[in-house]
Amino acid sequence: MSEPFLTRFKFRVEISVSGLGGDEGLANGGTHAARGAFSEVSGLELTVEATALREGGYHAGVRQLLGKVSSPPLVLKRGVTLDDAFWAWIRRCTDGTYPLPYVAGAIVVHGTEGVRGEIEARWSFRHGIVTKVKSADLNAIASDVAIEELHIAHEGLMREAPR
Repeated sequence: MSEPFLTRFKFRVEISVSGLGGDEGLANGGTHAARGAFSEVSGLELTVEATALREGGYHAGVRQLLGKVSSPPLVLKRGVTLDDAFWAWIRRCTDGTYPLPYVAGAIVVHGTEGVRGEIEARWSFRHGIVTKVKSADLNAIASDVAIEELHIAHEGLMREAPR
């Protein structure tokens, strides 16, 4: 991802082999499978279920019991990838074959120099799978954005220290 035009993209998604099966062909001989660069990312949120419990003898208020953590799908917008393995992963997620290629991955946030610059933040997700892909409209004058929208459902999200 060293082409100069990628500097305008501030977010990179990396997918890696998860070991759950179905993703072995994406690795190209290593654990890093593919990368793509995007202009916008949403869905970086966690919600914890809370259940109110009125406990006898506790008069300070209602106790809150925490339950399951959920997270919406990651939505990546206006992006490109120069990596065939990234498109192979999307194709495997949408072609109906099993086992599904669940992957581990990360959303990497870059500074002002784009994806070639310093890493500002990193969010990792586990057991990710593509649930929606929308290609950009074809335009002979301005068609450098190949992926208009990509949705990734996952089973866990964590903010990590940049590396």
